[in-house]
Amino acid sequence: MTPINFNIVKIKNLIGIIETPQIEDLLFEIVFMLDQEKRYDGEFKTRDVSLKTRVRIAKSGELDDDLAELEKLGYIKKLKYSSYEVIKHLWV
Repeated sequence: MTPINFNIVKIKNLIGIIETPQIEDLLFEIVFMLDQEKRYDGEFKTRDVSLKTRVRIAKSGELDDDLAELEKLGYIKKLKYSSYEVIKHLWV
């Protein structure tokens, strides 16, 4: 995973005020969390996202549904059990 280029990040993501969250907002929070922790391998667990992000997109409010949507769009891939890896992101 490459670090975030903050020159192309939307202001709403930088200040953290998101009125109508989109799936890209959750992706930003995941990538930002990994970037802050200098985990450039891109691997994360569901527990990390659950504890360290605020955005939920699915009507059910379930994180698994949101991660499945990110996986369907090709941003992340499931490794095993509750582990995922960021394949690409929008802020390169």
